[in-house]
Amino acid sequence: MKASPGRLILLLPCLIILNYLSAQDNKKAFRDSVTTNKKSDYLKDTTLLKKDTLKKNPSITNTDSTTTTPSHFQTSLTWQSNDVNNGRKDSSVIPLITPEISYIFKSGFEIDLSVGYNTHETSPQVNQYTLDGSYSFNPGNYSGSVTINGFIYSKNSGSTTSEQKGSLVYDNSYAFNFIQPSLDLTWTVGNHLPDYQASFSLQHEFDIGNLSITPTATMNAATQNSYNSYYENRRFSIPRNDGKPPLPANVTLSGEVLNADKFQILDYEFSAPVSYTAGNWTFNFTPTEAMPVNPADIKATLRVDNNSKSYTYRQNLPNTFYFSLELTYAFNRK
Repeated sequence: MKASPGRLILLLPCLIILNYLSAQDNKKAFRDSVTTNKKSDYLKDTTLLKKDTLKKNPSITNTDSTTTTPSHFQTSLTWQSNDVNNGRKDSSVIPLITPEISYIFKSGFEIDLSVGYNTHETSPQVNQYTLDGSYSFNPGNYSGSVTINGFIYSKNSGSTTSEQKGSLVYDNSYAFNFIQPSLDLTWTVGNHLPDYQASFSLQHEFDIGNLSITPTATMNAATQNSYNSYYENRRFSIPRNDGKPPLPANVTLSGEVLNADKFQILDYEFSAPVSYTAGNWTFNFTPTEAMPVNPADIKATLRVDNNSKSYTYRQNLPNTFYFSLELTYAFNRK
């Protein structure tokens, strides 16, 4: 699973800086980086990029339970180069621009509302609405959060997660002096059997003033029932702005992911989130290389009038490099 040099070109500056930071880093600097609050709002929203918007990653949030941030509104605007989930993506590129508004309570509760727009269309089209509520807690070096998500996708969305309706997520991590492991558990429901996912990651944060870099390696394992629904209802049938003519009216094509209820490793991801904070503003850049494994066997069924024919093939899953840019403003944060 070798990554293309072209796809990794944006990761090289991060690695160069990382090499410098490694020589500067020590235990005290790391301890300070995980007990200060200056980047907590960025780190809360740092992504491994899942479910059409930046995947929240509370595993690298502030771990000092004695530091209190006042309740405040927060807004952000995110541009993501492609919609990728567990290394899987649609047949066409789906770049997303996502404005979000949040209210963060000093008690640890948070409410977020966002709208994702597909900018690949001639005029941007709504891809999905997302509403979620979460509660975060940070006793000592342990960080945990519970999040309930609700999704409403456009009927023309080509996102591989577009058959999902909601999820329950429990994120937890522990900060050691040299590394921070985390395990995120997700239960997802929709027009299908529920899905179960476990994401294990290792990360370490390096800081230079208000600039931070957090190299992260992640392994995602899950069932694929919602992915199966995507193949059945959307993969071959929804209109796309890709220059290809639609199928004739008397022809339909659908797919089925065989053994979709099997729990297995789906991909490995390597990312290097970069954050810069200035006052109430935070700028985030997250490059990610997703390397999918265990491609599914797809049963495709072609129907012409009253006749049908099925065949089975193994899907092709190339590595995917994608990135996100996010600008965040926190109101009345001290």
